[in-house]
Amino acid sequence: MDRVDFWQLGRSVQERFVESAKGGSAPTPLAVRPLARDSRLLLWGALGVGSLAAAIVALRMGFGDLGSRFALTPVWFCAVYGGFFALSAFGFFKAAARHFSAYAVPYRPALYLFPIGVIDARAPQFFVHRISDDTQITVDNARRCLRIEVGGGNFEFPAHDLAQAEQAARTVSELRDRLANAGPDSSAREQSLVDPLIDNGFKNPFSPTESMRKSVPMWVKAWPLLALILGVLLGGLSWRVRNTLSEGRLYAAARGADSTASYHQYLARGGHNSDVEAVLLPRAELRDAQAQGSVLGIEQFVATHPNSKIQNEVDAALHQALLKELAAAEAVGTLTALKDFASRYERYPFLNPDIDRAVNARIAATLQQLKPAIASNQPRVLPFFERLLRFTAKRGAEVDVRFQRKTTESLEMAEKALRMSAYFTGEKSLPGQYFDAAHATPREQVAATALATALGEHFPHDLLDAKVAPTLDDTADTKPKVPTLLVSYRSEMSGAFTSKKPRFAVSGVGIFCKVSFEIPGDSEPLTFKFSIWRAPDLKSVTDTTTPAELYESMAAEAFKRFNKKYLATLFVEH
Repeated sequence: MDRVDFWQLGRSVQERFVESAKGGSAPTPLAVRPLARDSRLLLWGALGVGSLAAAIVALRMGFGDLGSRFALTPVWFCAVYGGFFALSAFGFFKAAARHFSAYAVPYRPALYLFPIGVIDARAPQFFVHRISDDTQITVDNARRCLRIEVGGGNFEFPAHDLAQAEQAARTVSELRDRLANAGPDSSAREQSLVDPLIDNGFKNPFSPTESMRKSVPMWVKAWPLLALILGVLLGGLSWRVRNTLSEGRLYAAARGADSTASYHQYLARGGHNSDVEAVLLPRAELRDAQAQGSVLGIEQFVATHPNSKIQNEVDAALHQALLKELAAAEAVGTLTALKDFASRYERYPFLNPDIDRAVNARIAATLQQLKPAIASNQPRVLPFFERLLRFTAKRGAEVDVRFQRKTTESLEMAEKALRMSAYFTGEKSLPGQYFDAAHATPREQVAATALATALGEHFPHDLLDAKVAPTLDDTADTKPKVPTLLVSYRSEMSGAFTSKKPRFAVSGVGIFCKVSFEIPGDSEPLTFKFSIWRAPDLKSVTDTTTPAELYESMAAEAFKRFNKKYLATLFVEH
């Protein structure tokens, strides 16, 4: 067995072997067994593929998933990605280097059977097994192969065509016998025809004279360093690109869900799109607050989001919530509900026009209901009540009903006439004592209560609350501080009406009233005048009837008729 370094051969021998291996010139191979598959090359390639797949899996882990904590990976993941990429590059470079080392020759690496023997050209360092007397070559029909024992080695070549294999065996055997019997000179000539590694003396004038040299690319020499550099570069670049794309997917997912939870998840995963924290998340939280259906929810949002970039939307939502509650207050149908609403939200002055509108609507509804009950022949009454309700809606519902007792002008003359009467029976029949404050106040209270009750029957209590106020004396200031129905009156006495049994004489009684229903600051009060005279009902007198009872009856009847007459100027039922 001889060893021959292909790269140390002369140029002409190198070219001759290359052409012979290709079958382009004699001698051509009698049989060829290609280079067996390199299992290590496959293992290194598998390492490269597996590491690349692991890198892809790592890159896809949590990608764009709002629910994954790996949606945006921390910077130390550069080392993870870089490690996988470096390991993948290591495997691919190692496999490529082995492949290059095997196939970086101008011929196909293989085991060749030439007439002179077996040339193991699976590597640039050839092993040449030349035929000799003890060389044995046979064809194994069962295994379809050609076997040769030469130079202490056993070799098999695939025999796809058994006839060609038989021919190759005969050729080797004949050459073995011929070389054994040939002389030295003929042997050299004959060997040049059957041995591709012997120079046949032919020189190609156009071919270079220098031998072919092994050319090793730089990457084959430095592939470990290249794998490391590639891992570092791809690790950092893939981390950056992956997080950028993943954040875009996260943002799209958060926008698609468009909920508070999705935007919180986006920020928790490390998303840094400024619109989310400044606009989108507050807007979603505002929707949640609106969904509560209360002003409190919006106010809590305002408290937790000062200087919001969606302030216009917040203001609109707050206004809308307030208007919704105002509508609920309006639906109650009372001024009290509206005032309670105004009191609770007085910190929002922009509501004043809406509250005023609601109050005016309540007043209008009240007047609309009142209209059929208003005396049709009194055109000033309804406008007055409208002004009155607007005043009470703002200043309070209290309306005073009170009397002012004026000094009687005819008392002295009436009592003088009684004293001159033949039926005068003493001081008990004189009227003055029955019209002092002690006797008049109860009558005034009864009449005032009836007036206040009549007013209360026609108006909601929270718009008009009529109350009986104390009687004023003749000199009191009558300028009202609250809307007041003031009845200024005086009692007068006249005549001498006599009774035989029981025997007495009493005066007739009259009242003279001036009514002013006045609103503070209003220049058009409702006024009314009334006067009535009542004579004693002597037909109803019994043995037990007293002058005091007659005076009380006349005064009570006079006030009763006054009330009826006055209320008839306001309401149809009276």
